[in-house]
Amino acid sequence: MSDSRPPIFDDGGGLPDVDRSRRRTDPGGPGSAEKTVWDSDDDDWHGPNYLARRAIVVALVVAVIAVAAVLVGRIIGSDDSGSGSGFGNADWNNVVTVDNNSGTVVVTNAQGEETNRFRFGLSSLADTEVIGSTLISVDADALAVVPLDAEAEITIADDVTTVEIASTGTLLRPSGSAQTVVAQNTSSERLVMVHGPTGEVIDTLATDPVPGARYDLANARTEPDGRHVLVTDTGNFQSVLFSFDRNGPSFFPGLALAVNNDIVVTAVNVGTNANVAVFDHAGEPGVSARTSSVRAGMISSDRVILVGIDGDVLGLALSDGDITELGSLSIGTVEFGDVATRGDRLVVVGELGTALIDADGTIVTELPGARPTTSGVDELAPRRTTCLTVERETAGELAVINFETGTVGAEALASSEVLGTVDGCQPIVPTSAGYLSLTAEAVTPVTLVGDVIAISPDGGTIGVERANRLELLPRVTANPTGDADAIEPVDVGRSGRQIFFAEL
Repeated sequence: MSDSRPPIFDDGGGLPDVDRSRRRTDPGGPGSAEKTVWDSDDDDWHGPNYLARRAIVVALVVAVIAVAAVLVGRIIGSDDSGSGSGFGNADWNNVVTVDNNSGTVVVTNAQGEETNRFRFGLSSLADTEVIGSTLISVDADALAVVPLDAEAEITIADDVTTVEIASTGTLLRPSGSAQTVVAQNTSSERLVMVHGPTGEVIDTLATDPVPGARYDLANARTEPDGRHVLVTDTGNFQSVLFSFDRNGPSFFPGLALAVNNDIVVTAVNVGTNANVAVFDHAGEPGVSARTSSVRAGMISSDRVILVGIDGDVLGLALSDGDITELGSLSIGTVEFGDVATRGDRLVVVGELGTALIDADGTIVTELPGARPTTSGVDELAPRRTTCLTVERETAGELAVINFETGTVGAEALASSEVLGTVDGCQPIVPTSAGYLSLTAEAVTPVTLVGDVIAISPDGGTIGVERANRLELLPRVTANPTGDADAIEPVDVGRSGRQIFFAEL
C-alpha cells in the first residue's frame, strides 16, 4: 500500500464536490514432508546459497527507464483461485488507482487508457483494499463498499454501501484468509466485516450487539473462503462466530482457536493447562479434551492439530476426543500460530524461531531465529498460497520458504518491507542499494528509476512512482542492449494515489 502523499491542489480531475450522504446497511438484512531444520549455527538457510552473491548485488541501474525483456511472473491461481486454497486470482486486466485525499477512483486498462472514474463519498481515506472486483475503504467515520466496473457508471446512490462507524482507521484481515476485511470501532465494541468476492457486509451493531464486548482482531480466525469469522471477545471471556451464511452470531466459551466450514474450536487456558472444546456453528458441543496450555490450532480432516506453549504438537481426534502426541518443536516458548490461506499448513512462531506443520501434524521445517514478515497483506498473518517469507531481523536477512517442502527458494540481505505476489514465491524487496527480485532461479537487482509501490498478483508487472507520475513497468533484472529493446512504461496517472491490480 502506498504511503505517497496526494498533491495539495489537484482534486483528481475537476469532479464535483463529494456527496457525504450515507446509504446505511439494512439492520434487518442478511447481512507429509520429512522434517528439516534450519541450523541456527549455520549462516545458510539449507537451500540455494544466494547469500554468496550479496557482494556483487550493490546498486540499481538508475540511468535507464526502458527495459529489455519481461520476466513473466508465474500465475498460481487455479480453477478455484479466489476461494479455497487461493486467496485471490493472479490474473489481472485493469489497474485501479485511489486518491486518499479526495476519494477519487480511476480505472485504467493494462495499456493505460482510462475507462472509468468516480467518487464514492468518502475522503481523507485511512485505508483501502481491493478484493476481487470489490473496493473497500474506510475514513475516520465511515466504511464504504463499492463494486468495481471497468466501464459502467458507478454512483453513490445506486452502487455504494456506506456504514457509519467511528473506526480505528485500519482494515484488518482475520488469520486464515485474505478474502475478508474487518473495520473496528475505536472502543472495540463493534465490527463491520466485508466479504470481498461477494461484497456482503456484516455489521455487529445490526446483527446482535453484545454489551461489554471487546473484540480482539489480532486473534480473529477464519477459513480460506473468509465466510466464517471467529473472534475472541475479551470483555465477556467468550468467542463469537460471525458468518456470512447465517442470520446471526453464535457464542462459545473460551478463546478463538480455529474454525472451518463446519466446526469451531476454542480453548480455555487455566494455569499451565487448557480445556479445548469443539462445537458446530450453532453452538452444539462436540468432543473436548484437557491438554497443556494451547497457543495454536488447525482443523484437519479427522482431527484438530494443537500446539502447546512448550512446543508439544498434539492431535485431538474429532471422533472420540482422544489426544495423540505427534511431535515437539524446538523454537522456544510458543507465542502464536496462524493457518496459511491454503488451509493445510500451520505457521507457528516461538521466541526462538518459526515452524511449519502440515495437516497430519508432521513438522515440515523449523527456522531458528526467523519470523514471518508482516508487510502488506501479511500484516497480521501469512496470506500467500505457496511460499512464506521470513526474516532474521538481527542479520537483516530474508528467505522465501516453500510451504509444501519447507525448503528455501530464495534468500537475500534486504528490508522486511516485502512486495509480495499471490503465490509469495517471487517478491520484490528494498535494500539500501535499490530493489531486489527474489525468485527460485536468481536474486537480482530490479532495473528501474523511481520507487516501487505495487506489484501485480502474478508478479510480472510493477507499479512505480516517478517524476510525479504512476507508471507500470515489466519486472526486469537486466539492462536493455539498445533502443530496439526499449519498452515504454505505461502511464496510469499522477502520483499521490495507491495502485491496485484487478480483474474486472
